[in-house]
Amino acid sequence: MNTLLLRFCYIAVGLFVAIQSTYAEKSTESLDAHVHGLSELTIAMDTKTIELQLISPAMNLVGFEYKASSKQDIAAVKQAELLLEQQDSLFLIAGGDCEHLSTSIDSSDLLESNNHHDDQDDHEKHHDHDDHEKHHDQDDHEKHDDHEKHDDHDDHDKHDDHSEHDQGETHSEMVASYSYACKDTSKLSSIKVALFTSFLGIHKVNTLWVTPSKQGSSMLSAKNSTINLK
Repeated sequence: MNTLLLRFCYIAVGLFVAIQSTYAEKSTESLDAHVHGLSELTIAMDTKTIELQLISPAMNLVGFEYKASSKQDIAAVKQAELLLEQQDSLFLIAGGDCEHLSTSIDSSDLLESNNHHDDQDDHEKHHDHDDHEKHHDQDDHEKHDDHEKHDDHDDHDKHDDHSEHDQGETHSEMVASYSYACKDTSKLSSIKVALFTSFLGIHKVNTLWVTPSKQGSSMLSAKNSTINLK
Protein backbone atom coordinates (compact mmCIF):
# COMPACT_ATOMS: atom_id res chain seq x y z
CA MET A 1 0.00 0.00 0.00
CA ASN A 2 1.53 3.37 -0.98
CA THR A 3 2.02 6.29 1.42
CA LEU A 4 -0.93 8.28 0.12
CA LEU A 5 -3.36 5.39 0.47
CA LEU A 6 -2.03 4.62 3.95
CA ARG A 7 -2.74 8.22 4.93
CA PHE A 8 -6.29 7.87 3.70
CA CYS A 9 -6.68 4.64 5.67
CA TYR A 10 -5.68 6.53 8.82
CA ILE A 11 -8.26 9.17 7.95
CA ALA A 12 -10.84 6.42 7.49
CA VAL A 13 -10.05 5.04 10.94
CA GLY A 14 -10.47 8.50 12.46
CA LEU A 15 -13.70 8.94 10.54
CA PHE A 16 -14.91 5.57 11.78
CA VAL A 17 -14.36 6.57 15.43
CA ALA A 18 -16.14 9.89 14.94
CA ILE A 19 -19.10 8.32 13.18
CA GLN A 20 -19.33 5.58 15.78
CA SER A 21 -19.82 8.24 18.46
CA THR A 22 -22.61 9.75 16.41
CA TYR A 23 -24.29 6.38 15.87
CA ALA A 24 -24.05 5.60 19.58
CA GLU A 25 -26.20 8.64 20.28
CA LYS A 26 -28.73 7.98 17.52
CA SER A 27 -28.96 4.19 17.38
CA THR A 28 -28.29 1.07 19.38
CA GLU A 29 -26.81 -0.61 16.30
CA SER A 30 -23.14 0.09 16.87
CA LEU A 31 -20.27 -1.86 15.34
CA ASP A 32 -18.48 -1.72 18.68
CA ALA A 33 -20.98 -4.41 19.70
CA HIS A 34 -21.05 -7.83 18.11
CA VAL A 35 -24.45 -7.68 16.39
CA HIS A 36 -25.69 -10.59 14.33
CA GLY A 37 -27.07 -9.46 10.99
CA LEU A 38 -24.84 -6.37 10.97
CA SER A 39 -21.52 -6.19 9.10
CA GLU A 40 -18.93 -3.45 8.63
CA LEU A 41 -17.48 -2.26 5.33
CA THR A 42 -14.64 0.28 5.16
CA ILE A 43 -13.56 1.78 1.82
CA ALA A 44 -10.40 3.88 1.39
CA MET A 45 -9.17 5.21 -1.94
CA ASP A 46 -6.55 7.49 -3.42
CA THR A 47 -6.47 8.68 -7.02
CA LYS A 48 -5.66 5.24 -8.47
CA THR A 49 -6.30 2.65 -5.77
CA ILE A 50 -9.27 1.31 -3.80
CA GLU A 51 -9.03 -0.80 -0.66
CA LEU A 52 -12.17 -2.46 0.77
CA GLN A 53 -12.39 -4.38 4.03
CA LEU A 54 -15.43 -6.33 5.16
CA ILE A 55 -15.70 -7.44 8.80
CA SER A 56 -18.65 -9.61 9.70
CA PRO A 57 -19.75 -11.79 12.61
CA ALA A 58 -19.28 -15.38 11.45
CA MET A 59 -22.93 -16.05 12.25
CA ASN A 60 -23.92 -13.86 9.29
CA LEU A 61 -21.81 -15.90 6.89
CA VAL A 62 -21.78 -19.52 8.10
CA GLY A 63 -24.53 -19.73 10.72
CA PHE A 64 -22.28 -20.39 13.76
CA GLU A 65 -19.34 -18.88 15.65
CA TYR A 66 -17.66 -21.83 17.36
CA LYS A 67 -14.54 -23.61 16.10
CA ALA A 68 -15.45 -25.67 13.05
CA SER A 69 -14.58 -29.31 13.71
CA SER A 70 -17.10 -31.44 11.82
CA LYS A 71 -16.85 -31.94 8.07
CA GLN A 72 -20.14 -30.12 7.65
CA ASP A 73 -18.99 -27.04 9.59
CA ILE A 74 -15.62 -26.91 7.83
CA ALA A 75 -17.40 -27.18 4.48
CA ALA A 76 -19.63 -24.25 5.47
CA VAL A 77 -16.57 -22.09 6.22
CA LYS A 78 -14.93 -23.08 2.92
CA GLN A 79 -18.14 -22.27 1.05
CA ALA A 80 -18.28 -18.83 2.66
CA GLU A 81 -14.66 -18.23 1.66
CA LEU A 82 -15.46 -19.16 -1.94
CA LEU A 83 -18.40 -16.75 -2.00
CA LEU A 84 -16.29 -13.95 -0.51
CA GLU A 85 -13.74 -14.49 -3.27
CA GLN A 86 -16.38 -13.64 -5.89
CA GLN A 87 -15.66 -9.92 -5.63
CA ASP A 88 -17.18 -9.13 -9.04
CA SER A 89 -20.53 -10.39 -7.76
CA LEU A 90 -20.26 -8.72 -4.35
CA PHE A 91 -19.05 -5.23 -5.31
CA LEU A 92 -20.15 -3.50 -8.51
CA ILE A 93 -17.89 -0.50 -9.08
CA ALA A 94 -19.22 2.05 -11.57
CA GLY A 95 -16.68 4.32 -13.26
CA GLY A 96 -12.95 4.82 -12.74
CA ASP A 97 -11.94 1.91 -14.98
CA CYS A 98 -10.92 -0.27 -12.01
CA GLU A 99 -9.28 -3.69 -12.07
CA HIS A 100 -9.28 -6.18 -9.20
CA LEU A 101 -5.79 -6.90 -7.86
CA SER A 102 -6.13 -9.20 -4.86
CA THR A 103 -8.45 -10.69 -2.26
CA SER A 104 -7.54 -11.86 1.25
CA ILE A 105 -9.90 -13.90 3.46
CA ASP A 106 -9.25 -14.39 7.19
CA SER A 107 -11.36 -17.14 8.79
CA SER A 108 -8.86 -18.07 11.52
CA ASP A 109 -11.46 -17.47 14.26
CA LEU A 110 -13.29 -20.52 12.94
CA LEU A 111 -10.50 -22.79 11.71
CA GLU A 112 -7.47 -22.08 13.89
CA SER A 113 -6.36 -25.09 15.98
CA ASN A 114 -6.49 -25.11 19.77
CA ASN A 115 -3.22 -26.00 21.57
CA HIS A 116 -4.76 -26.60 24.98
CA HIS A 117 -4.38 -30.40 24.75
CA ASP A 118 -0.69 -30.10 23.82
CA ASP A 119 -0.03 -28.20 27.06
CA GLN A 120 -1.92 -30.86 28.99
CA ASP A 121 0.14 -33.64 27.38
CA ASP A 122 3.39 -31.87 28.39
CA HIS A 123 2.10 -31.61 31.96
CA GLU A 124 1.33 -35.36 32.04
CA LYS A 125 4.76 -36.23 30.60
CA HIS A 126 6.43 -34.21 33.34
CA HIS A 127 4.65 -36.25 36.02
CA ASP A 128 5.54 -39.51 34.27
CA HIS A 129 9.20 -38.49 34.55
CA ASP A 130 8.78 -37.78 38.26
CA ASP A 131 7.16 -41.22 38.69
CA HIS A 132 10.22 -42.90 37.17
CA GLU A 133 12.70 -41.09 39.45
CA LYS A 134 10.73 -41.86 42.62
CA HIS A 135 9.80 -45.45 41.76
CA HIS A 136 12.36 -47.10 44.16
CA ASP A 137 11.52 -44.97 47.18
CA GLN A 138 8.37 -46.24 48.88
CA ASP A 139 7.89 -43.18 51.04
CA ASP A 140 8.41 -40.90 48.11
CA HIS A 141 6.13 -43.08 46.09
CA GLU A 142 3.35 -42.64 48.65
CA LYS A 143 3.95 -38.92 48.69
CA HIS A 144 3.88 -38.98 44.94
CA ASP A 145 0.51 -40.75 45.04
CA ASP A 146 -0.79 -37.99 47.28
CA HIS A 147 0.73 -35.47 44.89
CA GLU A 148 -0.95 -37.18 41.95
CA LYS A 149 -4.27 -37.02 43.73
CA HIS A 150 -3.69 -33.34 44.33
CA ASP A 151 -2.73 -32.87 40.69
CA ASP A 152 -5.77 -34.81 39.60
CA HIS A 153 -7.87 -32.48 41.72
CA ASP A 154 -6.11 -29.47 40.23
CA ASP A 155 -6.52 -30.87 36.72
CA HIS A 156 -10.19 -31.43 37.46
CA ASP A 157 -10.53 -27.84 38.62
CA LYS A 158 -8.69 -26.63 35.53
CA HIS A 159 -10.90 -28.80 33.37
CA ASP A 160 -13.96 -27.30 35.02
CA ASP A 161 -12.58 -23.82 34.40
CA HIS A 162 -11.91 -24.73 30.77
CA SER A 163 -15.41 -26.14 30.42
CA GLU A 164 -16.87 -22.96 31.84
CA HIS A 165 -14.82 -20.99 29.31
CA ASP A 166 -16.03 -23.19 26.45
CA GLN A 167 -19.61 -22.76 27.58
CA GLY A 168 -19.24 -18.96 27.59
CA GLU A 169 -20.47 -16.85 24.73
CA THR A 170 -18.13 -16.97 21.74
CA HIS A 171 -17.74 -14.15 19.24
CA SER A 172 -16.01 -15.00 15.96
CA GLU A 173 -15.58 -12.89 12.84
CA MET A 174 -14.52 -13.32 9.23
CA VAL A 175 -12.55 -10.58 7.48
CA ALA A 176 -12.30 -10.08 3.72
CA SER A 177 -9.98 -7.50 2.15
CA TYR A 178 -10.01 -6.41 -1.50
CA SER A 179 -7.59 -4.29 -3.55
CA TYR A 180 -8.30 -2.55 -6.86
CA ALA A 181 -6.20 -0.47 -9.26
CA CYS A 182 -8.04 2.29 -11.13
CA LYS A 183 -7.12 4.71 -13.87
CA ASP A 184 -8.89 7.56 -12.08
CA THR A 185 -10.98 7.10 -8.93
CA SER A 186 -12.41 10.61 -9.34
CA LYS A 187 -14.49 9.10 -12.14
CA LEU A 188 -16.19 6.65 -9.75
CA SER A 189 -19.89 7.33 -9.51
CA SER A 190 -21.06 4.54 -7.22
CA ILE A 191 -20.33 1.19 -5.59
CA LYS A 192 -23.17 -1.30 -5.31
CA VAL A 193 -22.79 -3.79 -2.44
CA ALA A 194 -24.47 -7.08 -3.33
CA LEU A 195 -23.56 -9.06 -0.19
CA PHE A 196 -27.21 -9.49 0.75
CA THR A 197 -27.88 -11.88 -2.13
CA SER A 198 -24.95 -14.19 -1.35
CA PHE A 199 -25.29 -14.05 2.44
CA LEU A 200 -28.86 -14.03 3.71
CA GLY A 201 -27.56 -13.65 7.26
CA ILE A 202 -26.36 -10.11 6.48
CA HIS A 203 -29.24 -7.69 6.98
CA LYS A 204 -27.35 -4.39 7.19
CA VAL A 205 -23.86 -3.16 6.32
CA ASN A 206 -22.51 -0.12 8.14
CA THR A 207 -20.30 1.49 5.50
CA LEU A 208 -17.59 4.09 5.99
CA TRP A 209 -15.74 5.53 2.98
CA VAL A 210 -13.06 8.12 2.29
CA THR A 211 -11.82 9.53 -1.03
CA PRO A 212 -9.13 12.15 -1.79
CA SER A 213 -11.81 14.84 -1.75
CA LYS A 214 -14.51 13.74 0.72
CA GLN A 215 -15.76 11.08 3.07
CA GLY A 216 -19.06 9.70 4.24
CA SER A 217 -21.03 6.85 5.75
CA SER A 218 -24.23 4.96 5.11
CA MET A 219 -26.20 2.05 6.49
CA LEU A 220 -26.83 -0.29 3.58
CA SER A 221 -29.54 -2.91 3.26
CA ALA A 222 -30.96 -5.13 0.53
CA LYS A 223 -33.30 -2.31 -0.52
CA ASN A 224 -30.63 0.39 -0.26
CA SER A 225 -27.34 -1.20 -1.33
CA THR A 226 -25.61 1.51 -3.37
CA ILE A 227 -22.97 4.00 -2.21
CA ASN A 228 -23.24 7.17 -4.28
CA LEU A 229 -19.87 8.90 -4.58
CA LYS A 230 -20.95 11.91 -6.65
